[in-house]
Amino acid sequence: MDRIRSAVEELVSIFRSSATKHEANRRAAPVMEQLTREPAFLTAVLERYLETPAALNRRNYPVVGVDIALNPWFGLVANCWIPLPSRETNVATKAIHHHGDMLLTTATLFGPGYEHWMFTLPQRVSGSANERMHSMELIEAAPHPRHHVSFVDAWTAHTPLYPRSLSITLALWSKRFPTTWRDRAKRLPIVKDQTRALTEAARVLGLRRALQLNVVESFDFFPVADGFEVMPERKEFSLGPISDHVHSVFHVVQETGNEHLARTIRRQVDRGVVRAGRPVVEELLVDLERGRPIAGKLSEGHYGVPYANFTRDDIERSLRATKRKESNVQHDHASPSLRQEAAGAGPR
Repeated sequence: MDRIRSAVEELVSIFRSSATKHEANRRAAPVMEQLTREPAFLTAVLERYLETPAALNRRNYPVVGVDIALNPWFGLVANCWIPLPSRETNVATKAIHHHGDMLLTTATLFGPGYEHWMFTLPQRVSGSANERMHSMELIEAAPHPRHHVSFVDAWTAHTPLYPRSLSITLALWSKRFPTTWRDRAKRLPIVKDQTRALTEAARVLGLRRALQLNVVESFDFFPVADGFEVMPERKEFSLGPISDHVHSVFHVVQETGNEHLARTIRRQVDRGVVRAGRPVVEELLVDLERGRPIAGKLSEGHYGVPYANFTRDDIERSLRATKRKESNVQHDHASPSLRQEAAGAGPR
């Protein structure tokens, strides 16, 4: 636990002393990379998570998210990516999306990592009969392996593909704006409880910029034949059964070599903290203690979703389609002589 505290304090010091949030993220990258080389840090993160009441009582989401820190400067989360049952690695985990004015530095803590695609901010295709049609350009498609640190800038679209096996990333989130009294106020309990109401009010009254709330407004896209189509409203995955979530948590504990944390889980059971998930927890505790393999579980509706789980080939096909369209538009706007030259009929 002390390593968590010292890591957070080091990051806070960096953010406090940096002139901009971009500078803070650059300076934080070596700290993030170092944390991926300390197995004790991941163990401490998992142990603290297992001591929270909700750890084994919540419904299943495709990614097991473990909150580490939240303060006026940044949020720090460990994301545990459960592989597909087929172990395919050419399928997107979610829609191509951006996070508005949020900055993200991500480091792979455990596992092989995943392939990460980043794109320019999607632009509406003018003249298209489909008002939802957008184009974007590829910035990078590259592996995000263990110990690798990657930065996703504000308004940069991206999507991770599924890993071949359990992979855990450390995600550092921050607003690109300087930290102000608003950020400190948002961390107060009375304001945190009202965040949803404030966000809805900001949407209705147009106060998003004044309050600096990250209201989602068409941040998600998926490939189609002629380009990329925008989703007017974010479609989140539905939550699966608690038993699936419990399987995934036990899978994370086992795969990371932290079987000794069975003692922490058993203490929570004995204290009556584990309620809704208790039957499956008690069953899996025996498997964990005896070394029987425990698989992570994606629930029904967490994969095979067309707007979220498209393939690498689908993305590449849409990128080619938008490039062809742009070339055609440029050709149509060129002078007749230039069009002749392009066709090979002009002067030699």
